[in-house]
Amino acid sequence: MTTPLVTLQKPKDVSLDEIEAELKEIWAQYKGGSVASSVMQPDTFCMVVYEPEEFQQLLATLGFYDGPIDGIHGPRTRVAVQSAQRQYDLRVTGRVDPETLRCLRDEVSKGGSALNQLKNEDGRGFSISDAVGDQNPRRIVTLCPTLGEDTGVTAQVSAYCPVQKNIGGNLLCCEYITLRGTKQALDRVGDLVTSLMMPDLPKFVWWKATPNPEQELFKTLAANCNCIVVDSSYFSDAEAELLKIHDLQGNG
Repeated sequence: MTTPLVTLQKPKDVSLDEIEAELKEIWAQYKGGSVASSVMQPDTFCMVVYEPEEFQQLLATLGFYDGPIDGIHGPRTRVAVQSAQRQYDLRVTGRVDPETLRCLRDEVSKGGSALNQLKNEDGRGFSISDAVGDQNPRRIVTLCPTLGEDTGVTAQVSAYCPVQKNIGGNLLCCEYITLRGTKQALDRVGDLVTSLMMPDLPKFVWWKATPNPEQELFKTLAANCNCIVVDSSYFSDAEAELLKIHDLQGNG
């Protein structure tokens, strides 16, 4: 489920060193306007969301999926998974199990220039789940790993107000920062990401993948947040990956 939103600023492309200035400009536009008294920024918490959605990108690159990259395992995604499993003589389940994921990665790895260029709409970074929206976040930073050539990291900023958070005529609004690049490129901007985690507020990381203690970005975020949230629904092999989390907890 996602929360309906009132838009203050649609996604806007910005350079990495202009992120904070652009966000300040968004709020400055409302401070002196007629809606100034109804738009509020809650001093609650900041959340960083690592949202790879690798399986949809792999399916799209191989020509099985033409829907949005949004992480929703709905009917279109299940049909695409089933088509890929039939194509590669795998057990047809409609689920991205470890064998299917390995096969998709291998096919993309050996496909080279013959593969489709990823043109699917990227829906990551511009919506908020009810579970998060109900807590009135101040800032959400979404990290969107992409497949393909490493050309650096791009940034967008936006601002939205959850509709049901209209309290006494006021809208409690959240600012969004979306960073896109390959996994390697995002690893290089870990310090930037931590600088965007507002220092005076609690900081949470929602890691929608298997936590990897060897990954530079994961290590950086883990060292600079108050809490890391993981969800086994994103695991391709839940039992093995839950054991990894147990080991991580044991190692502090």
